[in-house]
Amino acid sequence: MSDLKFWMDGLGWLGAVCFLASYYLLITKKWKSSSFKYHLANLLGALFLVVNTLYDTSFPSVFINLCWAAMAVLGMVVDRKSGLEKNN
Repeated sequence: MSDLKFWMDGLGWLGAVCFLASYYLLITKKWKSSSFKYHLANLLGALFLVVNTLYDTSFPSVFINLCWAAMAVLGMVVDRKSGLEKNN
């Protein structure tokens, strides 16, 4: 396995862990859907997976992860404007 493939796979796994961790912390009520941490974990997860799926030329996955990243940014903006942003 090449060094680049190793790093691209690592980013993909890191993105998957970000998604799973953020959802787990949401459903266990440790994070709120309006928290900056929740949106950031989703944004990072999506961006890591975008890089991974671009490398793998999996364009449907690139598309869905770009949409996910855009929704995370939108959530940050909406929560900040409405004053709903919480620390946890």
